[in-house]
Amino acid sequence: MPSNDSALRGTGAAPELWGAVYMMLVFALFSRAFHAWMQYSGQPIGWQQTLEVGIPLVLCPAPLLMGIAFRRLIKSELSKGQLTQRTFKICNFWIAQLVILAYITMVI
Repeated sequence: MPSNDSALRGTGAAPELWGAVYMMLVFALFSRAFHAWMQYSGQPIGWQQTLEVGIPLVLCPAPLLMGIAFRRLIKSELSKGQLTQRTFKICNFWIAQLVILAYITMVI
């Protein structure tokens, strides 16, 4: 029997959203790498240009890592009984949505 709780509507799609998060990470990395490739193609680059290209590529997984860390935290709180299953489902769903939004803003 489906739940009538409006807050849980759509939370069943959380695994698919997390899959989209990983795809967005790959897309963001490729777009940044392609942009750098086009900017410096055929030219020798120094250490300053390496930093300009390298730092954004290293920082690109940061939203995903923060989302995974928070998800792991709420999962441990759930296993300790300090969080309800309903709250975990809602938070897991919204964490994935926020990380996707972070990657969309990163690419734009």
